[in-house]
Amino acid sequence: MKVYGKCSNCNFENSYATNAHTRVEFAMQDGETIKLNCANCGANTEIHVDKLVAKPSKIAQIIALSLFVIGTPLLFFLINPIFSGSRNHYVIYIIGGFMLIPVLAYAIINRQDQTRVSDFNRRKLKGRVHNVT
Repeated sequence: MKVYGKCSNCNFENSYATNAHTRVEFAMQDGETIKLNCANCGANTEIHVDKLVAKPSKIAQIIALSLFVIGTPLLFFLINPIFSGSRNHYVIYIIGGFMLIPVLAYAIINRQDQTRVSDFNRRKLKGRVHNVT
């Protein structure tokens, strides 16, 4: 997953790749602050974990879409010769059922990516500080 932080000089969004799913995991792996070198102005910026934002992955969407686009015709051409001699109208229902496999794969990949992004963005590392007396 990629998280993004803004440069303090030019407000350019710099990306940082991590395999952490939450801010707490991120802080345990990489520390509470990370040093990013701005790709736009070249300044070194320290960014706190709470100022990072996760965005949906383009790679996950491309993989899911390619599974859908390649998988649907591939399943049709693999299943069609099996049932070509049969004149049973239930063959259409079976082929339709197998066509759901690429659709389900696409939906699962997109949903998992959305879950990772929302889990990271939902909770901050340092929430509101309560006065306990």
